[in-house]
Amino acid sequence: MFNAKYAILSTKALPPELKEEAAGHGIAVEDRMFIDVTAVTTEEIEHRIMSLSWKSGVLVFTSRHAVGAVSSVLPSFLWEHRLPFHGPQLADVRVYCLQGATRQAVEENMPGILIAGTAANGTELAQKIMEDQVPAVTFLCGNIRRGELPDTLRAHNIAVEEMVVYNTTETPTVVEKEYDGILFSSPSGVRSFFSVNTPPRHTVCFAIGETTAAALRDVTDNRVITSHEPSADALLGTAIYYFDNINCYE
Repeated sequence: MFNAKYAILSTKALPPELKEEAAGHGIAVEDRMFIDVTAVTTEEIEHRIMSLSWKSGVLVFTSRHAVGAVSSVLPSFLWEHRLPFHGPQLADVRVYCLQGATRQAVEENMPGILIAGTAANGTELAQKIMEDQVPAVTFLCGNIRRGELPDTLRAHNIAVEEMVVYNTTETPTVVEKEYDGILFSSPSGVRSFFSVNTPPRHTVCFAIGETTAAALRDVTDNRVITSHEPSADALLGTAIYYFDNINCYE
């Protein structure tokens, strides 16, 4: 390995090109998974997802994993009918989703679908849905989901159908090496890591968004820095900027 000035641990896998970018700034990045995500593939869920593609409605995503789980059902179904994914049966389907990785997943896996609104977090996304006077939504989520979005919508008389389309399992593992920084991409990853680890005081914790940052502040007094955008690129970019300008933070 090159002679790195700083060492970072990512609690989710990062693509090689991002690690190479960090290496150009003297930062060695290692990744280790602290959660396991699996799609829910029951017949009932698959049939419901298929039915959603045939009628007008509003789909809400706050995770790229939910997008992946839904798109794994829809393309094969539509392909059997020899229809493009953006065919007329999806013309009246609208999506509200989080910015960053979730929106990117929608654009990549559901080309042509209308993204009616985005926001940085669940509370702001709920506000956007209310501003647009949407009467009902289908919230596609994981088994561990935060309540801000569905609770806020229901409190304002918006009907919410929740569908759990993926499961998250925490997979904690002891980390024996000391790192200058650790990247966290979800509250589940935070809980899993800190359930068996206590990083040294100098280690900086980088959060992909405010929700993850809040989870970090609940379990550590270490410095927490939040990415300006909820994506892996922006999260690592925030860490690179920090270590490139570390004297500014002292």
